[in-house]
Amino acid sequence: MKGKEIIEYMQRELGSDVLDVSTPRERRVFINIRPEALRRAVEALKRKYSALRFITISMVDCGLNFEFLHHFHVDGVVVTLRSVKPKEENVLESITDMVPAANFIEREIADLFGVKVMNHPKMRNLILTEDWAEDKRPLRKPLKGILPPQARRVAESLISMGCVAPVSRFIERKREAAGLPKTPPFAFANKEDMKELHGIIKETSLSEKVGFDWENKRLRYR
Repeated sequence: MKGKEIIEYMQRELGSDVLDVSTPRERRVFINIRPEALRRAVEALKRKYSALRFITISMVDCGLNFEFLHHFHVDGVVVTLRSVKPKEENVLESITDMVPAANFIEREIADLFGVKVMNHPKMRNLILTEDWAEDKRPLRKPLKGILPPQARRVAESLISMGCVAPVSRFIERKREAAGLPKTPPFAFANKEDMKELHGIIKETSLSEKVGFDWENKRLRYR
């Protein structure tokens, strides 16, 4: 099958930059790639398939991330290169030098989502006026809708340490005067409890919804 051939070829060419693939139906292929491999992926398709035809680029504001979908037609098969980038990066590499037909859709994306398209040969507004406010892009979702600012520190502390806020010295003295330990038995004091808590948080997708960075143990947006 042509779709299987395309997948196997792209996996050989991109290696670990292919994150996963799917074929929801015959002649429809999705290839999820690392964002930094986009140009390499397009170059690989052009090198192998002389009949390659660019269709369009779809983009979705997922709240915390941008999803880019580059669609191509290859010998009767629609191939979509899917890449996801954190919104704080806010950059898309242009493919217009390789695929001239991408010129206008890249400019449209820049207008409607406020994404900076790098290395585009003639980047200027396509839809919006030149004086359009940078923070009022029509299809860009506001970050403030994800989690209220007053709740972000609490969520960060809850996920990273298992408590909603540090205990003040005043509270510590009050607890000691009452014959209690200075601090309550937070989950972070026990590794097994903390492991169970993090498992629940990941299983319920809470950390993903609020934008918690597990590597740095903090919210991506404060």
